[in-house]
Amino acid sequence: MGKMSRSEWIMTATVGLLLVLWIFGDKLGVDPTAASFVGLSFLLLTGVLTWEDVKSEKGAWDTLIWFAALLMMANQLKKLGFTTWFGNLIGEHIGAAMGDSSWILILLLLNAAYFYTHYFFASGNPQIAALYAVFLGVGINLHIPALPMALMLAFTSSLYCSLTQYSHARGPILFGAGYVPTGTWWRVGFVVSIVNQAIFLGLGLIWWKTLGLY
Repeated sequence: MGKMSRSEWIMTATVGLLLVLWIFGDKLGVDPTAASFVGLSFLLLTGVLTWEDVKSEKGAWDTLIWFAALLMMANQLKKLGFTTWFGNLIGEHIGAAMGDSSWILILLLLNAAYFYTHYFFASGNPQIAALYAVFLGVGINLHIPALPMALMLAFTSSLYCSLTQYSHARGPILFGAGYVPTGTWWRVGFVVSIVNQAIFLGLGLIWWKTLGLY
């Protein structure tokens, strides 16, 4: 392929610099986002990239806009105590309305509430951090066996990532390719969510019972 060009050497050096800043950023006092902007600015100043190159990366801009706004909203809801209040509110209403019902039915309702709350989150991790322990505690207080409750919430924390084009880190990247319209993604995501819950609440509970988990 011939000798490396000036731009290729600069790109190699920039990648090396960013790796150092990302790995040792805590010790150096450099935020990961700031490190990324340092690398981008260096490439722009040296002419390796032009602003037209940056603007043409539509998928990257889609990802930035979705996550900048939605992750910020999710974090603020947690800081304000909304997510804890919401989880406890659901538990209180379900407990008051269905306290004497089968724990399997209560598990179904709690899991569905946890599942579809993900429409308000842009990633799995913020919801897990904000709501997993809350819903688990509510379920145990409503006399649901601990292991089925914990397992259902754990599996749901992966299954809900296909609900929308912004509900997981890979979503905006795939959506940015432009092959799947928003309406199609939401419809298919909802149908698949019902199928997944039916499988885990049906075959899953039977299998966990066979294993002696409850």
